[in-house]
Amino acid sequence: MKYILFLLIIGLVSFVSSCEKEKVSPDVVELSVDFSWEGMEPCGWGNPEIHVSGIPENTKFLRISMYDHAYRHDHGTVMAPYTDNGILAKDRFKKIQGPCPSGAPGQYEITIKAIDEKEAVIGIGSKERIFPIKE
Repeated sequence: MKYILFLLIIGLVSFVSSCEKEKVSPDVVELSVDFSWEGMEPCGWGNPEIHVSGIPENTKFLRISMYDHAYRHDHGTVMAPYTDNGILAKDRFKKIQGPCPSGAPGQYEITIKAIDEKEAVIGIGSKERIFPIKE
């Protein structure tokens, strides 16, 4: 009985969390995102070097996330203060799990969202790449 109650509570918390909507500005702009797997070891922790352009002037934070479409796996999301530089250094975010395909290559997408002082999304962009790199 306790186990069933526990599962119901977990399900309710998950449902409520998924219903929360993120604030998006009506003037959201498209960001240009690029990255390379150069120097990335499989299954480590950290991000590749990421280049972002088109970031709005009133950006306070960047939300960085990585997702593997091939294996349907979230590799993590971090929020970082924006410092007027569109280059996010390799391994800056150790809370993001690097690419870790098992067997066949993974199809990874890095998404960047620019966030303003009201915590609204004012810019968004993404880029997909396969890891490991096919030669």
